[in-house]
Amino acid sequence: MADKIVEVNTTMGEGWKVTAQIREHTLIIDQPTAGNEGANPLETFLFSLAGCISAIAKMVARDKKIHIRQFDMQVKAVVNTAGLSGQPTDDRIGFKQIDLMATIDADLDEQQKQAFLDEVCHRCPVHDNLLNPTLVSHSAK
Repeated sequence: MADKIVEVNTTMGEGWKVTAQIREHTLIIDQPTAGNEGANPLETFLFSLAGCISAIAKMVARDKKIHIRQFDMQVKAVVNTAGLSGQPTDDRIGFKQIDLMATIDADLDEQQKQAFLDEVCHRCPVHDNLLNPTLVSHSAK
């Protein structure tokens, strides 16, 4: 299968609000201490991970002919905010730890649920980007 380009363009608006028009959807990222019109970037990042895992779970279930009655994700992450605030820190700036907990309502025992989730996470591009270095370049104009 050929590579696919995924592109997102954002605009910084009033205050801290950032918007993106993606297809027919307007997404908003904001800060709770500002306009609070959307989730902050860190929350959006974790939502992206949970959303991707959930979508891939539906694909894997379809492929394996497993009826999933409900699939819920809980994502908890630890971040030291000193670095993003411009304060000195020996910690990395990004998340130090991300814990995923899937609640799967299906006719699977605990071992089968874990194997199912393992396959889902293995097929999830967002999960893969967290586990493996991805070339990221940046430039200004």
